[in-house]
Amino acid sequence: MNTIIVFVIITSICVVNSSVVKSTKNADETTTSGNQEKFAEAKSSKKHEVYKTFDVNESRVYLDDVLFVLKNQNWTADEEPCLERTLLMLRNLQNFTLWAVWAWDSISSEPEGILYGNRFQLGNFDECMRAPWYRQHPELRSQYCLADIVLERTDRAVKKATDPFDPYESALNVLEYQSPIKRPLNRLTWGVCVPAVCAPRSVERLAGVMLARSHLGAVGLRARIAVSDSCQRADEPLRYDELFYAFISVAACSVVITLICTFLTYKWKRSAENNFKHQIIKAFDLKTNANKLLNRTDQGTDVMYGIKFLSMCIVVSGHQYGITNGGPVSNGVKVDEDALSVAGLFILHEDIVVDTFFLLSGFLTAAALGKLARMPNIFVLFFKRYMRLIVTYAVVIFYICAVFPHTGSGPLWNRAIAEDTKPCRENWWLNLLMVSNYINSQNMCLVISWYIPCDYHFFVVTVLLYWLYRRHPRVGRAAAVAVLLAALATPGVINYLNSLPAIQMFTYDFVSNPRGPIQFHLTYIKSHTRYAAYLIGFLSGYIFSRITASGNLKRISKKWSILGATLSLLMMTMMTFSGPTFLWRSYNALESAVYAALNRPVWAGSVALLVMCCSLGHVPLITGFLSWSPWVPLSRLTYGLYLFHTTLIARNVYVTRNPHHNDIFDNLTSCIGVICEGTMAALLITLFIEAPVLNVLNLCLSPRSSGREEKRADVESNHTNKVTDKRTSESGYLEENLPSTVYVISSKM
Repeated sequence: MNTIIVFVIITSICVVNSSVVKSTKNADETTTSGNQEKFAEAKSSKKHEVYKTFDVNESRVYLDDVLFVLKNQNWTADEEPCLERTLLMLRNLQNFTLWAVWAWDSISSEPEGILYGNRFQLGNFDECMRAPWYRQHPELRSQYCLADIVLERTDRAVKKATDPFDPYESALNVLEYQSPIKRPLNRLTWGVCVPAVCAPRSVERLAGVMLARSHLGAVGLRARIAVSDSCQRADEPLRYDELFYAFISVAACSVVITLICTFLTYKWKRSAENNFKHQIIKAFDLKTNANKLLNRTDQGTDVMYGIKFLSMCIVVSGHQYGITNGGPVSNGVKVDEDALSVAGLFILHEDIVVDTFFLLSGFLTAAALGKLARMPNIFVLFFKRYMRLIVTYAVVIFYICAVFPHTGSGPLWNRAIAEDTKPCRENWWLNLLMVSNYINSQNMCLVISWYIPCDYHFFVVTVLLYWLYRRHPRVGRAAAVAVLLAALATPGVINYLNSLPAIQMFTYDFVSNPRGPIQFHLTYIKSHTRYAAYLIGFLSGYIFSRITASGNLKRISKKWSILGATLSLLMMTMMTFSGPTFLWRSYNALESAVYAALNRPVWAGSVALLVMCCSLGHVPLITGFLSWSPWVPLSRLTYGLYLFHTTLIARNVYVTRNPHHNDIFDNLTSCIGVICEGTMAALLITLFIEAPVLNVLNLCLSPRSSGREEKRADVESNHTNKVTDKRTSESGYLEENLPSTVYVISSKM
């Protein structure tokens, strides 16, 4: 019995083991064969792999929605052609037809980055304007239009958010937020590519439909849309007009005449003749005019060369920042944050550097007049000063009217050149009459040119006061004191009466539209509100001329020179950084008026102190650096650089196709390029136009001398680099020194 039981147990165990082994084997075989089948299947599908695509139904829903909305709007009879072409484009877009996809692909599907200050949604301008089939299929032509949009909140917020950037609050708080720099985040400019038959009203409809179906339409924002500029049509380039050909002809003639006269002067250099004809030809000589740029004066004011050019570099950097910031940037919020940093404090009030040029201009005028035994004919002085200012000025205005529109293209180009070209074509004569800062200043040609009439007005009034002082000293002194007090008080009084800010800062509203702010027209560009710095310069120059009358320049000890220069730099730093703080404080009319009256005179007085300490004493490092010889020719080209640099900056900014990332190193690189290019342009204008014209003018106004005297003058001029010749008459001395105040003047907005 026991044997039977043992046998049954052993038999059962064997059966179980056999089943397990068999099942395991079968499982292994199944797994192996399954993997082999999967591998073979995957291997075979490599040749015909199908990737996951977008859901066609979803895209059709979006386009069907757009089609439905467009069809059910109230279109006028004039708008029907646009509606038909737009609907045709959308239906072909659903079928993925190339011409329709091409046009739609050039439009930004929806605004992006506006909460970070990216105002310009430009899409792809060149894709819209340069489709390869426009010549063969004119019916498919498109146009590029700019729609300006203002987003308005429709809900009524219970209270204004304390922190607009609270991530758990509504994004509407950010849209209606305006930073101290006054950059609005609820405004955008959207570039759209539409059929060429569409009128502005139809473009506004399409932009509204697209905006409503973007993420900005989620809360029912109300959008005010306007297409105010003319749309740019494909294959319709700007035509060359008579002004363009006139400018090219004048420029070509100037170059040819100058080169011929230079060759003749070289050919006749050993000739003993020096008649009027030879002098006229020599007036165009490139070598002679280039050498004049290298001449130093013997007035002991060599530090002015460095001050002039370096101040001009600061002006260019300020305009580079301002014009770039007013254009398309992708990080506007970050730029505004940086503007409130230490470096930004300097940028917001760097316009005060302009008063350096008023100060230096008045200083050099007084230094020349103060050394004269008798006054020359003041009307001749006025005419010569006018001609010194007007030649390069007229060339730049002519260039803006005739050539500048043809130097670029882009989504914002037509808008940008219209702001410069149209006022110049209409009001150029106001600029040439030196009244553009008073008459129709809202449409001033070349915004930065406000400086030129101011400087000329200052020269005329100051020379008349000095003439009165020389004729009637007591009356002249009383008149000078009264004018100085009025010049100091006028800016503060105007600011107080009109409740204006202390200064005109480079905030967004100003750099994006410099002709717009009322303060720009009331106090910033008017001669009677900017006169104090020039008068301080004239008084400083007159004192300097009296001190140096004996010929001994070193009148201040080294210790006092260093102390004076240190005090000067500290005062300039304080004036620069104190102005922008008015952005953060509550407005106080009296405080603003006092600062408006004193900040520019204090700056000018500080620069005058620095010039005095360096010229009548010695300030280690500073004197040598500011007197460095390369500053001499560069300082004489700052006038042309000033007139031309904003044109270069605007061209670089408004040919852009997309917003760029704005940072300090990018601005610095661009600024250096503008300085180099602008200096080269100023050199060309000086050598080929300005210097020849002024040389001929001086020959016509100067008394004729005998041939022997002319020969002797030429021999002596070849052995000296001094501008002032002791053999010249008193009027000749003034003639040589007054222009130095003109060659180096600069300006800004």
